[in-house]
Amino acid sequence: MSSSGHGVEPVGWPADATCDDLIGNWRIYQRAKGHKTSTDDVLTAWFACRCMGGDRPQRYLDLGCGIGSVLLMTCHVLRPAYALGVEAQSQSAAMAAASIQQLPDEENIEVKHADFRTAMLESTSRSFDLVTGSPPYFPVGTGVLPDDYQRTACRFELRGGVEAYFQAAKRAMTDEGKFVLVFQTEWVKRVMAAAKDSGLHLRQRADVSMRSDRERPFLSVYVFGRAAAGVHAMSFAIRDGHGQVTTDYLAIRGEMGLTTRS
Repeated sequence: MSSSGHGVEPVGWPADATCDDLIGNWRIYQRAKGHKTSTDDVLTAWFACRCMGGDRPQRYLDLGCGIGSVLLMTCHVLRPAYALGVEAQSQSAAMAAASIQQLPDEENIEVKHADFRTAMLESTSRSFDLVTGSPPYFPVGTGVLPDDYQRTACRFELRGGVEAYFQAAKRAMTDEGKFVLVFQTEWVKRVMAAAKDSGLHLRQRADVSMRSDRERPFLSVYVFGRAAAGVHAMSFAIRDGHGQVTTDYLAIRGEMGLTTRS
């Protein structure tokens, strides 16, 4: 089943699934006409790895893991002792689980098909030293919903927005834990309001422009913690004014062990 429209969640293995290179010798299942690994995912995984400073997480949680892009890239670099991805959309959760099952390396990675707003187990409470999230960016009603349900769920807040991610991260994080989030920069006030409501404090921020000749950044990646601290900020562009990939983004992909893109 390749598409069921945005109103009906598809079931079963999608007919347009492909198994593609992701990172190193790890591969990922994704749909040819559905949600795919994106620059947002690369940036989230990179900032998560960067904020850990080379430390190996004992327990790592990816909220709303989708097809597993951030989960797998972060795990490939950091090799946590245990990693959990939680995903409410059945088809995406099944694809993430299948990608994990065919990994060439033996890793302690699990995918739970559940809505993290209501199904976070008590045993996971405040036990993760790293949490990541790449929420959908748009409230329902602020744009045209795609015909494809999977793409709709990845872009629009069908099951809550950034506020729900903060509340879940707060419940899941250890006292020294870190929460890494990507969101469109124009919604920065909403992100910071959600952080304040959850009692989490900004530690690091990267503002990312899609092209260097555009004035405003498009995406921001954040690191939050329970305790207030000084904020380290940085900015860079994905492509320059001629459309070529910048040295900054090439360096990021190199840090992650990703293949070079032109």
